[in-house]
Amino acid sequence: MKSLDVNMSKLNFLKYLVLASIIALASLRAIAARSSTAGIIQVSCEQQTEVPTVIATLSNQSASQVVPILSFLPEYFSTPDALSNCENTAAKLNIFYQKEQMNYLASDAIDEMPVICAVERRGLGCDSYGSAVLFSLKQPVSPAQLLFDMLGDNFKGTQLPSSRTVSRIYTDLRPDWWPF
Repeated sequence: MKSLDVNMSKLNFLKYLVLASIIALASLRAIAARSSTAGIIQVSCEQQTEVPTVIATLSNQSASQVVPILSFLPEYFSTPDALSNCENTAAKLNIFYQKEQMNYLASDAIDEMPVICAVERRGLGCDSYGSAVLFSLKQPVSPAQLLFDMLGDNFKGTQLPSSRTVSRIYTDLRPDWWPF
């Protein structure tokens, strides 16, 4: 009888061992499949139609997509300022994407001057902990209008939100429509 109990215990142990191996193998396959479709986001500044533009290049093993994020428009920036701000903003956003930091672009005013920044979460201002200023303007304009005008079409709504209900715009840096 004792021999039968020992054999049953060994058999149960082997069943659990096989089951655990199957689960571990399935998990490893799922992780490998996910990492093979995972994408790379590279942010850079390019001159598109004479307007310096921060673009994101999304790529994985099977596809690549270029998406404009922010255009440094001549109505807001001189040519040298536009290029300098574009390059600096692209470098900062590239770091944020690589480190998976900052989730939104936001508009704000600091010392009565318009500022565009990256923030970790909605509700934060550009002078809050968990934010990083990308650039500012010396001319007084609406920060919300500035960000709305500069955003690439894929990053903004059809119209600027009402200033009566929204004090600043938040734009998702990792939109749901991205392929990965």
